[in-house]
Amino acid sequence: MSNNNINTNSAAAPAQATSASAAPKKSQRILSIDILRGLTIAGMILVNNPGGPKGFAPLEHADWIGLTPTDLVFPSFMFIMGITTYLSLRKFNFTWSWACARKVLKRALLLWFIGIAISVLIKCTHGLVDPSSWKGFGDLLSHQRILGVLPRLGICYGLAAVIALSVNHRLIPWIIAFLFVGYYIILELGNGYAHDATNILAIVDDAVLGANHTYQWETPDPEGILSTLPSLGHVLIGFCVGKVIMNLRDLNDKIERLFVIGACLMLAGALLAYLCPISKKLWTPTFAMVTCGIASTLLALFTWVIDKRHHTGRITGFFQVFGVNPLALYVLADLLLIPFSIIPFFGGKTLQKVCYDNVLTTFLPAEWSSLIWALFCVFTCWLVGLWLYKKHIYIKL
Repeated sequence: MSNNNINTNSAAAPAQATSASAAPKKSQRILSIDILRGLTIAGMILVNNPGGPKGFAPLEHADWIGLTPTDLVFPSFMFIMGITTYLSLRKFNFTWSWACARKVLKRALLLWFIGIAISVLIKCTHGLVDPSSWKGFGDLLSHQRILGVLPRLGICYGLAAVIALSVNHRLIPWIIAFLFVGYYIILELGNGYAHDATNILAIVDDAVLGANHTYQWETPDPEGILSTLPSLGHVLIGFCVGKVIMNLRDLNDKIERLFVIGACLMLAGALLAYLCPISKKLWTPTFAMVTCGIASTLLALFTWVIDKRHHTGRITGFFQVFGVNPLALYVLADLLLIPFSIIPFFGGKTLQKVCYDNVLTTFLPAEWSSLIWALFCVFTCWLVGLWLYKKHIYIKL
């Protein structure tokens, strides 16, 4: 995840060997980071691709206030992104250079561009616009959502990297606190918990972006402008955790520190939830704290099981395939929506509709049918990831 080109094992091996000989303690890889990152990507693909309208409750997002297992996958990935941002920028000694600036800017813009491009491609395939005519192209531009999941990743990565390269790292916890407290004040003073257009988040999005450029299926936009502030703080928490654990040489100390950080964040977030409710769609500070705490605790557990006790096997191998090519496989899952769920190959029905309506629901309840289709999408992406993994191809976005 540190750059946006394609690496092969043969090309990467000399650099890895040189790095290991120069600083064996600092460059030691924690396998559990890849495994947890792979788990979050597999989870994101699973919950984004239900087979039907009715699924199991844990695989649904909370309607507005609250927390479900599904609400953990995206923030956990952002937490890991913060850690890997630290690892990536450490190679530049956290100092600005032309190569470093180009890398940060290129990655941030690439993530945003890919997110927009996928949205445009899906709209064109749906037949919602006709890109071959000027009118269709104009309609596309006038109704295109500007933000989203991948754009949020790009924006938060870019801003976090700029802060990490420009500011004394001792000040970053204070920046996180400023972002969280400032956002909480905005919510309190701006009707920020209303699930409608009177919410300050929706008002700002409409004023800055325009109502046609926001998420059309929910108000306010869950990846809007103002909620990017606590999301940035979220990534910076991951950055700080990465700095703490990577500066500890003993693996036991890393595990202990991850557990302590995770427990403190979860406890603080749970207690502050009486003042500021936990909500993914608002990305409240308490949501960021609780989910970062859970991710830190999971990383501690994975590090103890995988890196310390060396319990690896088919399960860890499965998620490692996702972990080494995370965003590439996430993008693949979005692109597979076109042949699976948009283009009607079978007498006016898509492959998803045929499998769900004509096969799965004939002998299974709706919840299980939806889950099996989602697992099929996960497994399809895993097969592509397995081929890349065996070929030692790592697509870095």
